[in-house]
Amino acid sequence: MSIIFYRVDERLIHGQVVVGWGNSLKIDQIVLANDLVVRNPWERELYLACVPPEIKAVIIPVDDAISRIKENGFEGKRILVLVDSPFDILRMVEEGVGIDRLNVGGVHSKAGRAKVLPYLYLSTEEISAFKKIIARGIRCECRDVLLAEKHDLALLFDKLGW
Repeated sequence: MSIIFYRVDERLIHGQVVVGWGNSLKIDQIVLANDLVVRNPWERELYLACVPPEIKAVIIPVDDAISRIKENGFEGKRILVLVDSPFDILRMVEEGVGIDRLNVGGVHSKAGRAKVLPYLYLSTEEISAFKKIIARGIRCECRDVLLAEKHDLALLFDKLGW
């Protein structure tokens, strides 16, 4: 399998993903798995415009991403899979997608979310989803930008008493 990076980031495709992570990991393709964006032509166009020509980008429904990953449909490429919530990652692993490590980037403040890190705020439901992901042996590394300090989400939860 040639998927080299899974990331949760509400901002989806943006400069840090393309320039920071993309260049560092030498990715060939970004797979944005999102059921809402795929149905919104304006939003799709906006995200795809952020990607330089040397990197291919596709926006597909989560179920399509699951199928293609399980069928090795991305073989031979260096892929970054991008979702906007832990619910999509949990759905992927529950459907049999093997993930060893997950990068957790920007999930921002809004009503009903508690601060974990300056760029990471989670609701009770999101915490529960991440705990299920962690319980499956997936290491969740929090880092909003490439050069930022790494934080293990499981240790953060323990520290916060969650």
